[in-house]
Amino acid sequence: MEKGSDLTLVDVGDIVFRVMQRFLLRRNSDPGVVVTANSSALQESFFLRLPDTSTLLIKIFPHRNFMSESVYRIEIYKTKSGDMRGNRIGFMEVSLDSGATEEIRLFVEGALSQLGF
Repeated sequence: MEKGSDLTLVDVGDIVFRVMQRFLLRRNSDPGVVVTANSSALQESFFLRLPDTSTLLIKIFPHRNFMSESVYRIEIYKTKSGDMRGNRIGFMEVSLDSGATEEIRLFVEGALSQLGF
């Protein structure tokens, strides 16, 4: 994706999925993670069932930030087995016209590496 190009919700979801896939499979071994993707016009979600039975949730949705700019917000939550409230690990806001592929990659890889992958 070129710098300055307009991002769509699907584009951001595809970037997150590709980064997640490359990062989890970088050692050429199965990390034992089950991934479920859910997509709608309002939100893209990825549920990762981890080997310790906890769940990682990545949500991507359109949002207006505190400066009333339209952005895509990426939020990452981790839940424990039996407790679906979840703890937010982090979030990132991407401008619709930024083409911020590298920033998205760094954010997703950083969140996954915090979890020990």
